[in-house]
Parts: sequence; structure tokens; C-alpha cells
Amino acid sequence: MKGLLPVLLLSLVASPISAATLATFRTSVGTMQVEFYDEDKPVTVSNFIAYVTSGRFDDQIIHRWEPGFVIQGGGYRVETSGGQLELRPVERFGTITNEYSVGRPFSNTYGTISMARVAWQTNSATSEWFFNL
Repeated sequence: MKGLLPVLLLSLVASPISAATLATFRTSVGTMQVEFYDEDKPVTVSNFIAYVTSGRFDDQIIHRWEPGFVIQGGGYRVETSGGQLELRPVERFGTITNEYSVGRPFSNTYGTISMARVAWQTNSATSEWFFNL
């Protein structure tokens, strides 16, 4: 790990203009809004929403930051126990199917968000996500 960056995901709302889901990431380095492709990637978006609404994405950290490649989170969160801060893994739901071939295809281009998966295991995404750099 090259450093830990605290990040807190605070809200997830439907935009009335485009009927897309918007997520607001509030971090120690600023706020970002991300629009999801609900109609093109319904399982992936539903999975992300399930983690947000369950509270499992609260107080999470960025655990991987590779300049020119990815910023990754969704794997760990910070919890307070006995006055001490502790890193804990995000409790995971089951794996989801890879939706690359569903709806419009989106490549891992700069600024897009994707679900992380286990290398060489197509349908292995769970809680971890990354922004493409």
C-alpha cells in the first residue's frame, strides 16, 4: 500500500434529469459525483447500491492508489473499537456477473468506475471498485 486515504461515501440519489444513479464521494481531498449506467449495467449498479444502503461503504478507505492506473476502494473501512481506529474488511455480499457484454460496452478509460475482480476470474466482483486513471 502506498498510503491510506480516508474516504466516506455519504449519499446515493437518483437524478431526476437523466434517471441515472448518482453517488457522491466525500473524501479528505474533495467531493466527487459519479453517474452510473443503470440501464447498461443493472447488476453492477444494484450491487454498488446494496453496499451503500447497507452502510458497508461508510468510513471506507482508498487502499490502492497507482498513479496512471487506478484508485481503488471498497475493500476496507475504518472502525473505532475501544477508542482505537482499526482497519476492517468490508463485509461482502456474493459475487456478481461480469456485465461487459450487457448494454453498451465501456472500456476502462480515464475517469470511469469499475468493479474489481479476482485475476482471471470473470464473475468474481464483490465490494471493491476502482476509478480508472
